[in-house]
Amino acid sequence: MLFCALLLAAPLLPGDGRTLVRLETSYLQPQGDTSSRGGGAGFSLGYRLTDQVSAVGGASASLLWSTPADGGPRERHRLTMVSAGLEALLDATPIAPFLDLCLVRLFPESATGYSLATRVSLGADWRFAAPFALGLAVRTLTPLDNSSAVTGLGGTEVALRFTWLPRPAPRTAKE
Repeated sequence: MLFCALLLAAPLLPGDGRTLVRLETSYLQPQGDTSSRGGGAGFSLGYRLTDQVSAVGGASASLLWSTPADGGPRERHRLTMVSAGLEALLDATPIAPFLDLCLVRLFPESATGYSLATRVSLGADWRFAAPFALGLAVRTLTPLDNSSAVTGLGGTEVALRFTWLPRPAPRTAKE
């Protein structure tokens, strides 16, 4: 689907910036059950390839609280995620839905039971001013190296995101 969007997308309009900067805060449940959950914050950068498709990369840090398998008090774990992928803007209106596909590396593996996953995000950004947008993304994590040999949904994440789309500096006319 992203490949088709890339083929059908138009070039950027004159005056549109190519870069985007995003700050996020999220609720994370990296496993399918509720034994581990937490929250965190992240930062990402994007480069607009066309008016609808961007290459994105980012990192986030989270604190997870988990219940040990043998019982006992909840334990706290740190989780760092680094991601890279593509984001497709489905409709460029003031409320713009998007689809995001990324490859994610999770550190340390002991916090989630896997270290490499694909992430699919679906959400929408509201452009409330020319260079700024607020958005909400719902994401799924699918482990690629799960040690339990169970495939499928590994976890979910809900992120609130603030995006800044800087405009290029105006060019001055040479005399």
